[in-house]
Amino acid sequence: MLETGTKPGRERRPILTVNNTYGMLRTVESGLGLAPLPDFVAAEQPTLVRVLPEVTGPPNEAYFVYPEELRSSKRISVFRDFLLRKVAESRLS
Repeated sequence: MLETGTKPGRERRPILTVNNTYGMLRTVESGLGLAPLPDFVAAEQPTLVRVLPEVTGPPNEAYFVYPEELRSSKRISVFRDFLLRKVAESRLS
C-alpha cells in the first residue's frame, strides 16, 4: 500500500506505525493521517471519509474456534449462526 500514488522507484516512508485496528482508528480520528480500516470499523464512524475507494487491501481470514466438547452447545450454535449471518450481510452490501 505504500506504493499507491507514488512514482515508480520512489518509496513512501511512514511517519507513524501502528499495529492494531483500534490504534489506527484513534490515529485517523486525531487527524494524523490515513489508515486501511476494515469496513465494519469505518461504517460505525460517521466522521470518517473514505479515500481511494478503488484501492482494496488483502482479505482477512478469521476462524471461529471452540473446544470440541462444546460442539453441541446451543450458545455456540446461536453465536456461530449470528457470525455467519453477519458475514453474509457484509458481502451483500
